[in-house]
Amino acid sequence: MIKHFTCVICPIGCEIDVEENEGKLILLNGNMCARGKEFVIQELKEPIRVLTTTVRIKGAEFNMLPVRTDKPIPKRLIPIIMEDIAKIEVNAPIKMYKVIVKNIAGTRVNIIATRSM
Repeated sequence: MIKHFTCVICPIGCEIDVEENEGKLILLNGNMCARGKEFVIQELKEPIRVLTTTVRIKGAEFNMLPVRTDKPIPKRLIPIIMEDIAKIEVNAPIKMYKVIVKNIAGTRVNIIATRSM
């Protein structure tokens, strides 16, 4: 079975075609570096992403604080994590990189602030 991927590891955005059979990589075309191959292997196994979003903040100039995960999370968990994040409200002041939520959804991944407010 042939699958098509657009690599998101670097700005090049290689268009990679992959042939796989029963979870084994048979053929890989289009990657310009080894990181593209690593990306495809991870995508076939379990897609992961760094999640960037916002949480409500009180007492700051703006009412939303930008946050992100400190490590990639399984893509399938994004809707569950977004439900948890939607319930969060923090109070200013907040420093950049402060942990807002530890171990979100049992992933061992933290939600951190990406701006001081």
